[in-house]
Amino acid sequence: MLSYSAGRRDPPHRSRLLALAAMAVLVAVLGYTALSHAALRANAAVLASITTTTPAQAFLAPSRLPLKFAVAHVTPRKTQDTRSTCWAFATIAILEHSYRQQGIANGWLTPHEYLSLSEQAYGASVLRLCTSRKDKPQCYKTAVDNTTEGGYIEELSLLRTNPSVFPDALCPYMPAPGSNTTCPSLHNATITVRNPLAFALHRMTEYFGHTDMKMALHSALAPSSLAAITHYLPCIGHRTSDSRCDVRSNECVLCPPGYPTVCCLTIEGKSDTNMDGEFTSHYGMEAEGGHAMLLVGYNDEYTTKDGYTGGYILKNSWWDGVARPLGPPSAHGSHSIRYFLQEISEFEERFNCPNSANPANWYQCQGRVGVIHADADAGVIRAPINASLVAFDECLSEDTRRDAASSFSPLHLSCTNDALCKANATYFVRNSTAVGDGFQTFCFFEYVRDGNSSDVCLPAMLPTDLAHAFAPIEAEAYVNNPDVCGFYFYPYAKQRAGAALGWEVSADDLDVTWAPQSYAANAHKFPTLDYTLVRQSTKVQKAAPVLGPIPVYVARDEL
Repeated sequence: MLSYSAGRRDPPHRSRLLALAAMAVLVAVLGYTALSHAALRANAAVLASITTTTPAQAFLAPSRLPLKFAVAHVTPRKTQDTRSTCWAFATIAILEHSYRQQGIANGWLTPHEYLSLSEQAYGASVLRLCTSRKDKPQCYKTAVDNTTEGGYIEELSLLRTNPSVFPDALCPYMPAPGSNTTCPSLHNATITVRNPLAFALHRMTEYFGHTDMKMALHSALAPSSLAAITHYLPCIGHRTSDSRCDVRSNECVLCPPGYPTVCCLTIEGKSDTNMDGEFTSHYGMEAEGGHAMLLVGYNDEYTTKDGYTGGYILKNSWWDGVARPLGPPSAHGSHSIRYFLQEISEFEERFNCPNSANPANWYQCQGRVGVIHADADAGVIRAPINASLVAFDECLSEDTRRDAASSFSPLHLSCTNDALCKANATYFVRNSTAVGDGFQTFCFFEYVRDGNSSDVCLPAMLPTDLAHAFAPIEAEAYVNNPDVCGFYFYPYAKQRAGAALGWEVSADDLDVTWAPQSYAANAHKFPTLDYTLVRQSTKVQKAAPVLGPIPVYVARDEL
């Protein structure tokens, strides 16, 4: 199984858009052996009461759907790291959301509280059930390969025995490969019998068209197909002298329609997301497996950096930033729900999701006249700067430093690739120019305090490659807010383009009801259950601070 982006790719199978209940849900009475008869009767009475007061939510007609929408009370993103466990994270995400939603609705949780559930325990439990004689026929890859590295959301509904769901404090997630079954406490009979978490899965409904998914989102909540992307760099300008651009070269390929030349160079196997958390529909996409995420909203008017308008807002399980040992495909960024709903500005978003690893967010100080032209694409080019001018360079000014800091834009960059830059230099972005298909030519001020400083332009590179060549200094490596960021945008155009290639993107709406015994607020009614782990795993989601709406400078004469 090959590595893909922030984690390992999940196996080639139908892509899933996991749906999560967003409105009222149906309720059923649950019975559990750990409860006394009195507790069972009390639990049933409460469930019956909820049933009579919480009718199912009807779908809105397509003509009445708002242009944008997102569900409330989405729990913070957690990351799968290098394991192919997106299916477990997506399943746990829907259970966490339904638990939170129902808890708030019934007064058992405050609006900012949520329960963090254990993906580790869930994966180990599903693996145990899928390798048993009773449930093995109901499972997919989990049973065949005896691993959690690639599973299916549907296993929650197909297993005849409910898999164990526990608070995260029981078994925190283990990112290292080979941790499939590691959860020692899962075999502790006392802990499992006294576990208060109990839910019923009434049904799973699948949706395919984006209108149906949007309608379901208003009564319910849901992933996507992953693709390998081939990027095209046209053989024009200085690249015409590159031997690879000779029409007789094996590296010269036919350019996509709309390019100003016939011969293009390609870079294959790149992620189908950009560093702003946006998926892209692309000429030359090839399916590379599936990925499960949580559909939390949509916006028909949001336009991606690649020009696609309208799409889904997804809660993903990939980390933000750069994982250098894994290479460029592991460079990621994400945003908040409010950003993709266009409720806040680009600048306001920087306070929570600065995405400091993204070269597009590095501060560009422009500066001197005479920066090397962006089309001089013959490798790394240096133009020495007169030593008497270096101290007066705009990139080194105090005003520039304040301007960059106020907008959470990294100004000082260090070198992480000796083939492209110098370890003893500090780099400042002069400017950048778009080249070809997603490529950028970046020009830098290469500042060497006790040596010769230069202006430097690099060959055209993809942003993910550039993010592996330079990094913000530690003081400017602004971290995304884990309570707010972690969301991606999936254009409708990508769904349609994938369908034309035979890929299926669908949404699963899981109708889940949690028993009252599952909440610590009801612990006094269920004395035989142990709420220690529930209390330890109940957390508070911090409100997102937003300052602005414009940068505030200190001691700037012009303001």
